[in-house]
Amino acid sequence: MKVLNIIWKFTTGGIGKCFLIYDKCSEVDNDVKVISACVDPINCKYDRKPLYDINARILKIKNRKDFSWIGKIYNLIIDEKPDIIFTHGLYGAIIIEVTKFFHPKIKNIPVVISFHGLYNPPTWKTAILTSFFNKLIAFICKYRATKVVIVSKFAGEYLLKNGVSPDKLHLVYNGLKEHIESKSPVVLDKSFVNIGFAGRIDEIKGIKYLLEAIASLKKEINTKIKLYIIGDGPLLNEMFFLSRTLEITDIIEFKGYQNNIPDWLNSLDIFVLPSLQENHSIALLEAMRAGCAIVCTNIGGNPETVNNEREALLVPSKDSMAIKKAMKRLIESEELRTYLGNNAKLRFLNTFTEEKTKRSLVNCFKSILGDSRK
Repeated sequence: MKVLNIIWKFTTGGIGKCFLIYDKCSEVDNDVKVISACVDPINCKYDRKPLYDINARILKIKNRKDFSWIGKIYNLIIDEKPDIIFTHGLYGAIIIEVTKFFHPKIKNIPVVISFHGLYNPPTWKTAILTSFFNKLIAFICKYRATKVVIVSKFAGEYLLKNGVSPDKLHLVYNGLKEHIESKSPVVLDKSFVNIGFAGRIDEIKGIKYLLEAIASLKKEINTKIKLYIIGDGPLLNEMFFLSRTLEITDIIEFKGYQNNIPDWLNSLDIFVLPSLQENHSIALLEAMRAGCAIVCTNIGGNPETVNNEREALLVPSKDSMAIKKAMKRLIESEELRTYLGNNAKLRFLNTFTEEKTKRSLVNCFKSILGDSRK
């Protein structure tokens, strides 16, 4: 079985990390061969090393207006003759549909789409298209996809409401390696309770509510605390200036992009995920693997990932005071931090490993070829 695993523009976010994991399905089944490819606008700035590490076919284009990717994808499909095309998110679904439209010779190849949740506009200019894009991905999943891999039950709810057959949906939770080697150990002052967030600094991550919670907490406790914001994104400067307004610059550090996130997480006492929307958060899985005591919002797929009071403390979204109260409980009880952290790590190992993700995905592929050969 040959699978073409193709993505539009690699990112270091959730879909990009999943793309890299999907590339390794042959590790759990020798009958599966995965060819990974990326349509790569050369004017985009991001770390391409992960693509080189998996020997991905890089289909270079000048920019988004360069439609030579249609012919390049077609030629790749003709050369490799995949049994299944596996693509990811809205843009992945679109590029395969467009390529099939212009090259009907490949129209009968089964297509699997991984659906990671609703479209989140990166800029205000694209915000007006949000509804259209979400309806478009639902349409493609309903009428064009052979199977749709959903990363959480929550992610599948939108598709079901828009008429996608339950038989098309295949649940494959995101997964991570059980253990990862240290890249660059992080040593923090253990006289502080070290709190952290790691992820993209944008509107949907709700960072401002975490900063407001820390500002309120600072006034209530005597324990020394330090907050580390790890990551980059369009709201980084805005959050930096908010920290000044809230007068918390003495207890917060913005670390920017870091390539050793597991090392950072291993050094934290508490991990906070104040997101306004999640489907199956990779950041949350990374914190579970590290055995962090976790505070996260009870939105999207988070309640599927962790149970309240067992593996994490779940709080409402957009609620700074709830985040503050949860952090205060953890700061004041090392016993509770240890209990939640140990349970989170155990649940990760039992449910959300890379091995389980790959096996579930292979079962999805085999079900397609089994159905097509009946």
